[in-house]
Amino acid sequence: MKLLYVAPSAYLLGGVQDWLADLVAGQRRLGVEVTVAVPNDAIHRLEPYAARYPELGVIGFANPSGSELGRIDALGALLRRHRDHLVVGVNIAALYPAVRRLRRQGVFRGQVVMTLHAIEPEYFDDLRAQRDLLDAVVVTNRLSGSLARELGGMEEARILYAPYGVAVEDHPVGLAALDQLGRSGPPAPGAPKGSATPPQDLGQAPGLNLVWVGRLERPQKRVQDIGPILAALDAAGQPFNLTIAGDGPERSALESALTPWIERGQVRLTGPIPRQRLHTEVYGRGRVLLITSSWETGPIVAWEAMAAGMAVVSSRYVGSGLENALVEGETALLYPVWDAAAAARQLIRLSSGALLAELGAAGQDLVRSRYSREASLAAWMAAFRAVEALPELPPAAAGPAPAAAGGLDRLLGAGPSQAIRHLLRRGFRHGEAGSEWPHSGHPATGQQALLEWAAQLDHHG
Repeated sequence: MKLLYVAPSAYLLGGVQDWLADLVAGQRRLGVEVTVAVPNDAIHRLEPYAARYPELGVIGFANPSGSELGRIDALGALLRRHRDHLVVGVNIAALYPAVRRLRRQGVFRGQVVMTLHAIEPEYFDDLRAQRDLLDAVVVTNRLSGSLARELGGMEEARILYAPYGVAVEDHPVGLAALDQLGRSGPPAPGAPKGSATPPQDLGQAPGLNLVWVGRLERPQKRVQDIGPILAALDAAGQPFNLTIAGDGPERSALESALTPWIERGQVRLTGPIPRQRLHTEVYGRGRVLLITSSWETGPIVAWEAMAAGMAVVSSRYVGSGLENALVEGETALLYPVWDAAAAARQLIRLSSGALLAELGAAGQDLVRSRYSREASLAAWMAAFRAVEALPELPPAAAGPAPAAAGGLDRLLGAGPSQAIRHLLRRGFRHGEAGSEWPHSGHPATGQQALLEWAAQLDHHG
């Protein structure tokens, strides 16, 4: 088996990036020939990505013109060098028209797989548009598989499931020491507002020791729910402290909303923390992971916290139902999305040390059996072997013409504009990573309608 992963390079922190690093390392240990290719342009840059994930040994491909046709050409050159590989797409939309063109030319002989990491409508639109081309889609969540069939139009045999995996090992702070972990205090004297308290400076204030980990944004992660949950804990007279690890567009707004608790030393925002440090600086010092998301295809942070023996209190996010991992009262405590009062009531239940220990032990057992790195690697390898055994698809259609990158494309057409840009060595400039190398070939519209429909399928399907 020879694998080629094609992934973005603009994002240096995140669950998808960590998944890829873990998976590739495991596959190479098994002797699989693996290549990881990433863009190397103005925003998506090879060097920082290679420095962050040196174990991947990434190679680059570039699009000097900045156009969609340039993206297809760049990927076409990459595919010509890996024409007999199983190609795995990780949120690089131009990969599929590039494969389509080379297959019709008789150049590319390998197979192509899309990996699905989000419950967002544009990705299911991509599946439907590319279903005549894709040998398979690999989903990391059971609901995503159902949606790939219902919305993406994929055949059941070409929808494969393989979850994310995390390290499960003896944690430096075990369940026997939980009593000591419910203690934290205000930041060290002179520390700036919202700064992390060094472990050696933790105080002695008892209460629920809570952790929230993720990207600080509203639509998916719902950071706006944190303040109302803390207010509900205050109203119930429940002592607590909360560590928030992560960064994102809502950081300033979140700091403002949480100012009273930050000033009292009950809340600290650490900023982004690399995964290898999360275990000692966050999971290793917490008792309860709080999840406020509207949807997830994991989340990896839940499996990591469980592996560390932490209890989980989570919203019933879209993606939690069919996955059947977070089960009320067995492996986690759950509450309806947006319901701060219900979240606080579930958190208060964990002031019982017995329930805290029971959920922590059950979570560790769950991760060992279903979401360990070993279990995840086995599932991904089984999925790729299943792809190799699938019957060959009929020849794919030609597909639409590449989208215009700007006024020059609209005036002259994509081909002549591409030639002019190469001649002048001037490319179309993009303002953001998702424009330079789009994740999807479709607009992001209809998210709320999708989530409402998917929630019914997830919890009753």
